[in-house]
Amino acid sequence: MTESDNLDSLQSRTVEWLRYPLMVLIVIIHTDTTLLNSMPHAGISSVLYYILRTIPRLAVPMFFIISGYWFFRQPETFTLDAYLQKLKKRARTLLVPYLFWNLFAWALHVINAVQHGYYPRALPEIDIFFGFGAGYYGMPGAFQLWFLRDLMVVCLLSPLLYLLLRGRRPWVLLLFAALYIMPWPAGWHPILKRSPSALLFFSIGAYLGIHKMNMVETVRRVPLWLSLSVPTLVMVCHVWLNMIHSPLYIYAEKIFRIVAVVPTLQVAAMLVERKNIQPIGWLSGSTFLLFATHPLVMNYLLVQPIGDSLAPTQCHFWLVLAAEVLLSIAVCALVHAICSRLLPRTAAFLTGGRAKRQS
Repeated sequence: MTESDNLDSLQSRTVEWLRYPLMVLIVIIHTDTTLLNSMPHAGISSVLYYILRTIPRLAVPMFFIISGYWFFRQPETFTLDAYLQKLKKRARTLLVPYLFWNLFAWALHVINAVQHGYYPRALPEIDIFFGFGAGYYGMPGAFQLWFLRDLMVVCLLSPLLYLLLRGRRPWVLLLFAALYIMPWPAGWHPILKRSPSALLFFSIGAYLGIHKMNMVETVRRVPLWLSLSVPTLVMVCHVWLNMIHSPLYIYAEKIFRIVAVVPTLQVAAMLVERKNIQPIGWLSGSTFLLFATHPLVMNYLLVQPIGDSLAPTQCHFWLVLAAEVLLSIAVCALVHAICSRLLPRTAAFLTGGRAKRQS
């Protein structure tokens, strides 16, 4: 096996292993529930709290980069036929689960509302799929699915991105980074403010994929001490700005998302190469289900049942935080294990064809 083959194998194994830890980070982002916010996190706990609100922010950029890379990595040339085939595949892996899980979240909301004496309209608003309304903040009804919505948009725009990125012009990525970091007018719709994230990070992966660059080999060109120290300094800045309640924290957060990509890939590849770590099949198989359902698990199995029954203490804060993460992981892993064994077709439908039967 050549060195190039070894690097390609390492890249594939690294990305495969990374998916589940990155998804757990997304779950941690969404632990910011009403129940958790009712608990205090003062003193030294504030530092830990804001670190937990900083580090997980690298997960979404990583998923966009991986998506952009594999969208363009194969085949060797990006043609109209290849584009149409990729859109056909994305309709199954992105659009179908996007529509289903938005409807599922809306149905649970209706059932819950009726049980509590409210009677919402019988038919869903079209806004549950798009998030145009003021109450949606630029996200669909199942808010976490904004990632799939924006990913589908950049996939549709991929021919234009290909034309911009097929020449070795890194300044295009710098322009997208500027659009991502810049302050957007307050009156602009939240969807427009959110879209530069998909544009930048999908394009980074696309650039690497179009030019057939190995992601692991590329990031290893940066000294490890530098790739670790810069995000650490930015994280410290982000934590400090949050603690003094400065509105500038959002810029530190965006910069952290950009600079944290390199050490994430470096450290993950190092662990895979040296320790030969591999995904845990029964757990990693539930990655997409965890993405699609973790806010529902938190809300209907923890936040609502507990309600105001817990005293607002720091101890309860950390217990609730751990419970929101672990309960989501456990429920999704269990549901996926049962469905993949007993109802494989249903599992495939719920996950956009990602579910595999586990031994």
